Amino acid sequence: MKVAVEEINAAGGLLGKKVELKVYDGQSDINKYPQYAQKAALTDRVVMVQGALSGAAREATRPVLRKYKIPFIYGSFYEGGLCEKNTFCVNTGGNQQVVPLLEWTFKNLGKKLYYIASDYNAPRNFGIWNHVMAKREGGQVLADDYYPLDVTDFTAAITKIQAAKPDVVHSCLVGGPAMSFYRQWAAAGMLKKIPIISIVFAAGNEHEVLAPEETDGTIVAYNYFQELDTPKNKEFLAKVEAVAGKNHPYINGEVFGGYSGVMLWAEAVKLAGSFEREAVLAALESGIRWEGPAGVMTTNGPSHNTTQDVHIIKVENRVWSLIDKKEQIPPDTYGGKCNVFTNPNQTDFLMPN
Repeated sequence: MKVAVEEINAAGGLLGKKVELKVYDGQSDINKYPQYAQKAALTDRVVMVQGALSGAAREATRPVLRKYKIPFIYGSFYEGGLCEKNTFCVNTGGNQQVVPLLEWTFKNLGKKLYYIASDYNAPRNFGIWNHVMAKREGGQVLADDYYPLDVTDFTAAITKIQAAKPDVVHSCLVGGPAMSFYRQWAAAGMLKKIPIISIVFAAGNEHEVLAPEETDGTIVAYNYFQELDTPKNKEFLAKVEAVAGKNHPYINGEVFGGYSGVMLWAEAVKLAGSFEREAVLAALESGIRWEGPAGVMTTNGPSHNTTQDVHIIKVENRVWSLIDKKEQIPPDTYGGKCNVFTNPNQTDFLMPN
């Protein structure tokens, strides 16, 4: 976000004003998010809020911003289905990650899939997409295997996977459990035997923490990865280096969401000629097209999500390389149910079917 703000201000700001970035540290405490959202709205009188990385943080934040009518830009990838007038999602939803990844997987790796995941809402919703895609592509989900967030021993899980004999493992494990699983999977000699795909791996730059022999060959699907070889990405990385130094952390899709969210909001402000909520939301709903480091992104008015490219990539020796690309995937409208034009008061999540 800081890179985006500095880029905007270097170009003269917005509507003759410099953009000021205020940062609130949630300290991984969900209770702080509604407090900071209220402070942003009432004390600091901001014109837009972006952040709340996790789903829990997002759900603690958006009711407050909706109440005080402060536009909320959500920059993290998520399971999809959030359809709300006051919120715009600029990263990928479930169909934009799982669909292209499983299309490629069922075509190239085999039809039998074993799903292992952390046990909370997002992985369970992603798990629904596995069954949707297996039915569509003639695949088979051998197991939906969920584990609490405090589990660190995956010996029994690995034994179950070995017995099931899948063609591929789809991992939606997060945090400490994910690190433990990848280490134990490699130690069991499975890394070269059964490939792993994921839509969450490396969101926390795990590929830079784990050893290559624990992760090599893992395949993921994201809208952005740092190694993306485009002129605009090279320009973007030069700007990142100018702000954060040569030894900056790896720029993944989550970090990129902070940049793209601010840039799309800025385009909306310019189109609206105003910072006012209704004008900015109307501009975002008009279908703003912005070409950035990851390609063209276009806001989708009815769903308040974003059409964008998705890259299927593989890691080897901590470096990601492109193996396939799906261009301009629109967000899922859930059979037309996700439409803020016809249902402006909708706030609940929709589920794939």
